[in-house]
Amino acid sequence: MKRSLSSKLILSFLAVALLTVLVVSVVIRLNSGTSLMELVVEQQTSLLSESVKTYYADNGNLNGFIYYYQRINPDGGNQPAKPGEGMGQGRQLRGLYGLVDTDFKALLPTFGIPVGESVPEEKIKHAVAVEVDGQTIAWIIPDTTRQFELSAEEQLFLQRTNLAIGLAALAGVLVAVGMGIFLARMLVKPIRQLTKASAELAQGNLQQQVPVTSGDELGQLSATFNRMSRELARADEDRKRLTADITHDLSTPIQIISGYMEMLDEGQVALTPQRVEILKTELEHLRRLVGDLGTLTQVEAGGLDFQFQQINPVSLLQSVVQTYQPIAARQGITLSLIPAVNIPEILVDEGRMIQVLKNLVENALRYTGKDGEIKLSVIYDGKTRVRVMDNGIGIDAEDLPYVFDRFYKAEKARGANSGKMGLGLAICKALVTAQGGEIIAKSKGKGFGTTMEISFP
Repeated sequence: MKRSLSSKLILSFLAVALLTVLVVSVVIRLNSGTSLMELVVEQQTSLLSESVKTYYADNGNLNGFIYYYQRINPDGGNQPAKPGEGMGQGRQLRGLYGLVDTDFKALLPTFGIPVGESVPEEKIKHAVAVEVDGQTIAWIIPDTTRQFELSAEEQLFLQRTNLAIGLAALAGVLVAVGMGIFLARMLVKPIRQLTKASAELAQGNLQQQVPVTSGDELGQLSATFNRMSRELARADEDRKRLTADITHDLSTPIQIISGYMEMLDEGQVALTPQRVEILKTELEHLRRLVGDLGTLTQVEAGGLDFQFQQINPVSLLQSVVQTYQPIAARQGITLSLIPAVNIPEILVDEGRMIQVLKNLVENALRYTGKDGEIKLSVIYDGKTRVRVMDNGIGIDAEDLPYVFDRFYKAEKARGANSGKMGLGLAICKALVTAQGGEIIAKSKGKGFGTTMEISFP
């Protein structure tokens, strides 16, 4: 029979409770009788000790103590008494073997030895001294075997104690079962919710969230599941958008080229230099898309070769500024390099880093209007940070986490990228990461420009 997790937890709690109650009950039951007998021995020892001290105080010696203790007239006979017999007023030697004086002679019948006879010294090794003013006047010999019988009252007390232990054990088991059911339900509830949500996730329903009701391991698991579900849903949306974007970017130039080829084939148009240029532009568009996809795939798969060397990042920025200053000037944009000194070299592939910086500058030029400004800088604060800053259109906060994703375009209109396919920043991130760096985008929002920062340890 297949048991549920809830049943297993309840049975586990019950088993632990039963074992605990059983052990405690056995220990208490075994010790309760012994403890009661020890109490009787202590009480009898105390009573006998007080009687000895009283008699000694009145008589100055212990001669005839047996008659005092047994309340027997000295003329009534000299028959020695047996332990537990003739102890008037309920006095009995329960829990005691007897009493001897300092010369180890029996003051009361001891081990079957009559009063006045010597008791072997080895029999009194557990004796308790009776002292008066710091002087030992007698020895009480307790029963160390705990073999004597309890009185009716003591036996009744012991029975009631055992009954109380049994009732407590039963109550403990019932409470353990109740707590087990309650705790099992509390523990299993989030697991059942996770199981149900996981089943829905497996069926393709990606938008699954479960309540996080605690901060323990189950709560952390629920929070992790929710985050995974959101990421899966976003990845699914990205996949659908990626497919649509690739289809669009491939279909547009293919349709243009196909349309011209059909018209040329049917003789509707003539092949002019202008139309050849259009076909070449669309073919270049296709070639660039395929090349960018290939580069990105190679970098992410670790198949792209890097020629690492120590490079001064300032020299990289100077090269890029010299390349793009004429283009920026034609667009009415100021492109400048902020001077920097004492910048340590970084270990990178010079060609790949120039490719990254050119891509970032091209993006800045694309989204910065006339009379705008683009600044390149490098600082060192424990890390070498290379920045490309513009005062262009900026990026909304909701778009910042995704600007390095493939085909992501913050401007939702398809034409906003002016023919670009949304792979540039994805390639930049892949190249920087492959060289041990990190790239992030910063912007205060639309109209406040954008800063792209590359950092190397």
